[in-house]
Amino acid sequence: MMGCSNPHPHCQVWASSFLPDIAQREERSQRAYQSQHGEPLLMEYGRQELLRKERLVLTSEHWLVLVPFWAVWPFQTLLLPRRHVRRLPELTPAERDDLAFIMKKLLTKYDNLFETSFPYTMGWHGAPTGSEAEANWDHWQLHAHYYPPLLRSATVRKFMVGYEMLAQAQRDLTPEQMSSSCSGLSRVLVAVATALVSASTSCPQAWGPPGVQYGQPGRSMTLCCPGVTAGAPVSWFRDGETSLLQGPDSGLGHELVLALADSTDEGTYICRTLDGALGGMVTLQLGYPPARPIVSCRAADYENFSCTWSPSQVSGLPTRYLTSYRKKTVPGADGQRMSLSTGPWPCPQEPPGAARCMVHGAEFWSQYRINVTEVNPLGASTRLLDVSLQSILRPDPPQGLRVESVPGYPRRLRASWMYPASWPRQPHFLLKFRLQYRPVQHPAWSMVEPAGLEEVITDAVAGLPHAVRVSARDFLDAGTWSAWSPEAWGTPSTGPLPKEMPAGGQPHMQREENPQANSPAPPRPSLLPDPRPLDHRDPLEQMAVLASLGIFSFLGLAAGALALGLWLRLKPDGKDGPQKPGFLAPMIPVDKLPGAPNL
Repeated sequence: MMGCSNPHPHCQVWASSFLPDIAQREERSQRAYQSQHGEPLLMEYGRQELLRKERLVLTSEHWLVLVPFWAVWPFQTLLLPRRHVRRLPELTPAERDDLAFIMKKLLTKYDNLFETSFPYTMGWHGAPTGSEAEANWDHWQLHAHYYPPLLRSATVRKFMVGYEMLAQAQRDLTPEQMSSSCSGLSRVLVAVATALVSASTSCPQAWGPPGVQYGQPGRSMTLCCPGVTAGAPVSWFRDGETSLLQGPDSGLGHELVLALADSTDEGTYICRTLDGALGGMVTLQLGYPPARPIVSCRAADYENFSCTWSPSQVSGLPTRYLTSYRKKTVPGADGQRMSLSTGPWPCPQEPPGAARCMVHGAEFWSQYRINVTEVNPLGASTRLLDVSLQSILRPDPPQGLRVESVPGYPRRLRASWMYPASWPRQPHFLLKFRLQYRPVQHPAWSMVEPAGLEEVITDAVAGLPHAVRVSARDFLDAGTWSAWSPEAWGTPSTGPLPKEMPAGGQPHMQREENPQANSPAPPRPSLLPDPRPLDHRDPLEQMAVLASLGIFSFLGLAAGALALGLWLRLKPDGKDGPQKPGFLAPMIPVDKLPGAPNL
């Protein structure tokens, strides 16, 4: 992809007796700016970008990475030192270590941008050397360029063609867009790299309260005296104790080594210089590296979903979570194709610091990959979860459930409810419901699936309060059923049913009961368990059953009569008499037929 016949990482050093064209243009611009303003061009440019913070990608103590406003490649970056440096050999040891640190973070970001080993071309531009080394090059600022060729995915690259080669370069992404996407990515990856690198150094200075260093029980720990230069001999003491832990002649300089640290080693340590002055104080806290968090996702509607997480083990250290998501590729006619924008994007934690993040404006038929990374001062651990809205869809419970009696019907209840407020009701995304109900003294639920937003229960127990609850699900069975709504209670009407059929089966005229104002109130139903089984028989149902039994009895009698008639027709008159032609015998004997053989 980068021009070599066999893809492999490699490095080249070029030396020539002249300045190439690009280096010449940089040299002329830097010299002109220095002569006009009295300071290096790239030093002032770096300060301006630090102030604006529009195109910054990474910053560290000694370096910064930004997207130059003149960038041509989609993810091109510029690496600059914070102080005036002309050539690589002029870097201090601290600047060299910090350079490795920030380069590692940048390459980690590149690799995770499209989840691939990210190809790039990178090169340093320092002040000229050789015969021109002694000339005045104070206008030159050391810098490095990164030119990655990828455009929208791991397989789609940027080609310089047409107008770009013959006239003027054109950008597919503005520098601000590229910086914004990488800044969101840095929340997921750069902090992880920070924790990993700082945990791997001999004297980790991880994020967290100042003056605190972290370690793992059972491992050797190296504490650093924060107020002295590296290598300066110091004496170490425990806070509040006068006994010397390690003297200045230990040969360890400003470091204190604790072999196989345990809980007794936690606490505050003091380091003093040779003249007895306080060099600094360090607090040691022990814990464990993070493990992969437990992550689950749920969609309450077909446009947004949320993910929650919890630690799989307790680390005992300050912990934070970095969250992002991206749209997964889908198979197409030309292999794996990606849309113009597939992420990754930050998954904002709502509220900040909560163990929950929200993805807004998701596509119902797309698949997404969720990245939740647990970070503490000893490292990072990532959980990747692939989800689709169709599988994680679980609506909120229905709202506004009401249960009312039906006047004049002592065995009926009417239940009604509304869509959950979080579900945008539209013609193409409806909900279906299921309803459960039970009398107060019976633990078993009865269930029906209503056709709309209300249901009439026809077999309630007269006089007993009933608990009712409803649940919802996508109409096309995507996802799962919601949780049950809070229970609502209702008691059937105590009035008689018009034209009610008594148990004996004889109809009678129903008495009209006109409640008087001074009549006593009906007795309240007992809430004690009833040992008798529930009688779910309805008078109308009994009449229907009787009518059905009558019809079946008539049909049975008719069939029996027909069978008896056929049997009597076929029955012979006697055993010894001549046989009469049967019902199915031929009317003309066979021996009378013409041409019949004479036997």
